[in-house]
Amino acid sequence: MHTLSQLKSGELTGIKRLTLSDNLTAFPLEILSLASSLEILDLSNNQLTTLPAEIVQLTKYLKIRYQ
Repeated sequence: MHTLSQLKSGELTGIKRLTLSDNLTAFPLEILSLASSLEILDLSNNQLTTLPAEIVQLTKYLKIRYQ
């Protein structure tokens, strides 16, 4: 599992799978910086009620988990 602070620091640049379950209430737009490499985005176990329109920028992803 990854953390929001890792994402914001740029530590996760180039990863293919991001698991971010930090009880988020808003979609972190920093995820968009991973668009060229990200294939799996797991946002389960958060308090998200919507995803932003900008999510379409994640053109390479294969799977998104969102509960």
